[in-house]
Formats: sequence, structure tokens, C-alpha cells
Amino acid sequence: MAYHDLSSCSLTPAERLEEAFRIIAILEPYMDQLSPNELKMVEGLEYTCSVKQLFWLRDIKDKYI
Repeated sequence: MAYHDLSSCSLTPAERLEEAFRIIAILEPYMDQLSPNELKMVEGLEYTCSVKQLFWLRDIKDKYI
């Protein structure tokens, strides 16, 4: 997976969480294909989403979609 500069994200915490939930909805049909670590991270998001978590979610989405 590609390296992301974590300082390049200009989204607010609320915007990051909103995008994370959109990505999770997109990944819903692929949940049975996620690795255990990917699944744990996706299912663990509730109230916050760090820049690092958001970039990881984007990478997971790119891997399966």
C-alpha cells in the first residue's frame, strides 16, 4: 500500500468520520473478504476517525473495489 503524508489531510474530525462511514457502507458487501486486521479496524470505528485510520480505510476500499 502507498505511503500517505498524514499532514496532507485538511478534513475536520467530523468530515473524516463522515467519509469513514461512507467507505464502510461501500465495503459492506466485501466484509467477508477483509483480513482479520482490516475487519477489526472497520468494526472498531465509532465516534472518531484519525487521519491514519481514514487513509487506511481508503486503502482497504481501493484493495477490494
